[in-house]
Parts: sequence; C-alpha cells; structure tokens
Amino acid sequence: MSSRDLVLGALALLAAGCGNVDAPREVECGALPVEVLPNGNFDSPAPAWVPEPGSGALICGQPTIMPASLPSAACLGSIDGTTQILTQEVPLPEGATNLTLTGQICIATAETATLERDILQFDLLESGSVISSVGKRTNLDGQADCQFTAFELTSTTTSDPETAVLRLRATLNPELPTTFYVDNLSLKVGCSN
Repeated sequence: MSSRDLVLGALALLAAGCGNVDAPREVECGALPVEVLPNGNFDSPAPAWVPEPGSGALICGQPTIMPASLPSAACLGSIDGTTQILTQEVPLPEGATNLTLTGQICIATAETATLERDILQFDLLESGSVISSVGKRTNLDGQADCQFTAFELTSTTTSDPETAVLRLRATLNPELPTTFYVDNLSLKVGCSN
C-alpha cells in the first residue's frame, strides 16, 4: 500500500470520526407542536421575564390584580404615553414554521373611543428583528372592570434560529390608560419537517 493510500485512508477515518459537530437543539419537532415557553405563568424567578430598562416592575399580583393562576401575572400599561416591554428567551426547534400563542388576558381600560389607542403586541424576535408578528390585543378588547378570558393567536415565522425572544410590548397613547394583565401563556411551535 502506498503512502498516498495510507494518508487518504487516515483522512477518511478522521472525517468519519468527526460526525456532526453541531450541538443538538434544546427542543425538537414531533408529530404535534412543541411547547417552548418556560415560565408562561410568570410565577417562577427563573427563567426570568426581563423588563426593558425604564419599564418598571411589570410582574404583579394581589392586591393589584387577582391573577388567573396565583401568585403572579404580567402587568403592562396603566401609564399614559408610555411603551413597556417584557421579554423571555425561548428555544426553537429546527424547521419551526408556525406558532400558536395562548393564554389568559384581562384588559382594564378607561378608553371610550372606538379606535385602537392602547396596544399590546406579541412578537418573536431574532437578534432584535421581528421574525413573527404573533398578534395583538387593544383597548377595544377591554372594559372598565376586566375579567381574565382565554385568547389564541397564530402566526408563521420567517426563520428558525436556535433561540428567539418572545416580546410583549404595550404602547399607550397620552390619555385614558389601559392595563393589560396576561397570565398562563403557552407558545407552541410546529415544524415543516
């Protein structure tokens, strides 16, 4: 056997031994959509929901609101003319294409106009860019004295990074406040493969 054949054989063995060097993703697709949102009930300190600097405390409980599941809920809005953001990192499976966000929401509003003036937007981000506008709720969905009701939003995603960020963003106009209380979130992801 020539030295060239030995070198080629050794290279072939080395290449075969390396295999796939990509680390497996934290979650994988299956026959059914997979849950990817940790701490959707806002009750655990870890993994933490992260408020954008300047947003204040965006997790609350009694006596402010009776959460759908005790002891805590997300509490965004209530201050006119502000934008408040709360985020949570989520793992995504390879091939992620569609999203279903469900949960409980209570929208307390002083708005009386039949226009969208206060908006809670749900987005999925990759490196700060929106890869899915999951949906929104507005002052038009609320009332003066709110009760938690179920909601479901569906969307598609433009990419499937290993991790993404679920962002809740409340934007309020300068008058007549609205508060968005959110609890029991679930984010399920379906795949194309």
